[in-house]
Amino acid sequence: MKKRLLGWGCLLLTFAFLLCSCGQTDPGRTPSMPNGGNGDGGAVTEIEVETSDTSGMDFGFSGKDTDASYSESTATRIVFSEASATVNGSGASANGANITVSAAGTYLISGSSSDARLTVQAADSAKVQLVLCGVTLASTNGPALYIRSADKVFLTLAPNSENRLSDGSSYELTDDGSTLDAAVFSKADLTVNGSGRLIVTGNYKHGIVSKDDLIVTGGVLDIIAQNVGLDGKDCVKIGGGALTIDAGSDGIRSNNDTDADRGYVYISGGTLNITAGNDGIQAQTVLKIDAAESLNLLCGGGSANASTKDDGGWNPMWGMGGSSSSSSDTESAKGLKAGSDILIAGGSFTVDSADDCIHSNGTVQITNGSFSMRSGDDGVHADKVLSVEGGTIVIGKSYEGLESSSITVSGGKISVVASDDGLNAAGGNDGSAMGQRPGQGHFASSTGAIVISGGYVLVDASGDGIDSNGTFALSGGVVLVSGPTNSGNGAFDYDGSAAVTGGVLIALGSNGMAQGFSSAENQGALICSFSTQKGGTSLALCDADGNAVVSFTPAKAYQSAVVTAPELQSGSSYTLVAGGSVAGTDANGFAHNAVITGGTTVASITMTSMIYGSGSSMGGGMPGGMPGG
Repeated sequence: MKKRLLGWGCLLLTFAFLLCSCGQTDPGRTPSMPNGGNGDGGAVTEIEVETSDTSGMDFGFSGKDTDASYSESTATRIVFSEASATVNGSGASANGANITVSAAGTYLISGSSSDARLTVQAADSAKVQLVLCGVTLASTNGPALYIRSADKVFLTLAPNSENRLSDGSSYELTDDGSTLDAAVFSKADLTVNGSGRLIVTGNYKHGIVSKDDLIVTGGVLDIIAQNVGLDGKDCVKIGGGALTIDAGSDGIRSNNDTDADRGYVYISGGTLNITAGNDGIQAQTVLKIDAAESLNLLCGGGSANASTKDDGGWNPMWGMGGSSSSSSDTESAKGLKAGSDILIAGGSFTVDSADDCIHSNGTVQITNGSFSMRSGDDGVHADKVLSVEGGTIVIGKSYEGLESSSITVSGGKISVVASDDGLNAAGGNDGSAMGQRPGQGHFASSTGAIVISGGYVLVDASGDGIDSNGTFALSGGVVLVSGPTNSGNGAFDYDGSAAVTGGVLIALGSNGMAQGFSSAENQGALICSFSTQKGGTSLALCDADGNAVVSFTPAKAYQSAVVTAPELQSGSSYTLVAGGSVAGTDANGFAHNAVITGGTTVASITMTSMIYGSGSSMGGGMPGGMPGG
C-alpha cells in the first residue's frame, strides 16, 4: 500500500483520471514510451531464483535409521523398578534406580520409576540401540534419558508399547560445560524409530534435545515442553511417524549458527501436529520439505491473536512474537521459518499463526503442495525471492498475502485474502515500520518485481491488489483481483513499469489510485472507470459479436477495471458488461471465451492501439500522464 498524494495534488490528478476514463481512446503517450506504450517498458520479465548451496547437507536417511528391527535373544534386558533397576546381560550397570549403558549393542528397556535416569556413556564409535518396551521414567533433577557419549543412539519404540519420559520442573545440572535442560538430552546423533508410542514431557525446558543430529523415522510421539519440543542443533530430519507437539516456544528447531552446512530441518514424510507459543518449525539455515502426509501448525495463538492497536499504541497480544527482525532465532510466532531458504516440494499444510505463516530471510520456493493458511501478518514472506511453481495455496486471512523483494509465479493455484496488499514486491528486508503493528513489516527500498508466467491467482485485498514498488510483467496464467473500495489504494499498482505479453488479468476496484499497463505486446490492455457496481456483480469483456472474452465476479464493489487478454487487439471494438449471466464460469465467476446473456453495458471501447486509457491515474509514478498531454 502506498500513499503518494496530498492536498491539491489529489484534486488535479483526480481530474486527470476523469479525462482518461473510458470515453477517451487516446492511449496516453509518455516520454518514456513514444510509441504509445507498446514497448517492453523496462519491466523485468524473468526472475532468477537463487537458493543456498545445500550440497553439504544430508537430506537422506541411513538403513539403520528406518530399520527398527532387533533381536531379543542377543539383547541385554534392563528393568526399572521404583527404588532399583536390574540388568540381565552385558554392556550396562545399575546404581540403585539409575542405569548406565557403556557399550555398543541392543538393550531392551521396561519397568517404571518416579526418580531414575538412563545414561548412555559409550565409546565415540559405539552404536547403541535402546528399545523401549513399556517404560516410564521420571527424573527429578535432570533428563530421564541422558546420552553423554556414543557415535549414534537409536531409540526404538517397540510395537504396541507405550513409553513415558519426563524431567523435573526445576533443576540446575551441567556436564562438561553443557547445560542439561531436556527430558531427553543427547550429545550424540539420536534417531527415533519403531511403531510404538513415546510420550515426552519437558517440565523444565525442552522435550528432546540433540547437540548433533535429531532424526525421527517412525513411531507415535507426543511431546509437551515448556520451551522447545524437538531441538537438533546440527539438524532435524523427519522421514515418518506421527508427531504431536505442544511447545511453550518453538515446536521444532535447529539452531547451529556456526556451520553453513548445519542448522537445517528436513521433512520427507509423517504427520505433524504442532501447537507452539512461538515458531512452529524454525531452521537456522534451510528448511526443506519434500513431503508430509499432513503438517498442522498453530503458532502464537493463531491469526486471531495477532497484535492489535488500542488507544495506548500497538499491543502485541502474544508477547514478543511480533518482532519481524531478520534474525532466525529472534522470538516470533511464525509457522515455517528459515534463516536462509524454505524449499517445499510437496505435502499438505494447515497453518494458523499470529505472525507470518511462511517466512524466509532468503528465498521461498514452492513447487508443489496443498496449503491452507491464516496469518496475523504475511501469508508468505521472503526477503529475496518468492517463487511459486505449482501446488494449491489458500491464504484465508493475512495482512499481506505474498510479500518479497521479487515474486515469480509460473504455476499452481493461489487464493489470497489480505487486509492490506495481496501481492507485494518491494525489495529489502522485512522490518517493523513506524505506524505498523509489531510483526507487520514493510520493505525498506523502492525496488521490486512481480513476474507471472502461469498459474491461477485470485486476490481479495483491502489495500493494493497487486503492488510492485518496481516492475510487473505478465506473460501467461490468469490473475483476478477484487481490489480495494477506498480511494487510497488500487487493484493494480506499480512504481516503475508494467508489461504484458500474454495471459489474462482482470483487476477491479476503486478508481482513486487506478493504474493500468504501461506497455503491451501480442495483446492489448485497457483501463477505464464507470459507475460503481456492487460486489458479487459479474464484469465481462465482450467482443463485437457479443461473446464474453473474459469474465470475473469480484467479492467487493468496484468502479474501475484493468483488463488484458489474448483476444484484446488493436483495431477492434469491445464492451464491458456488468451483471450478465456467463456460461461455464468457475467458482470465481471466471470464464474465457464464453456465452453471456443479459447485463448492462458500462463502457464501450475501441482499441486504437494496444493500450487503451492512461497507464496511470494517480499513482505509480504516473507513466500514463494526462491524456492528450
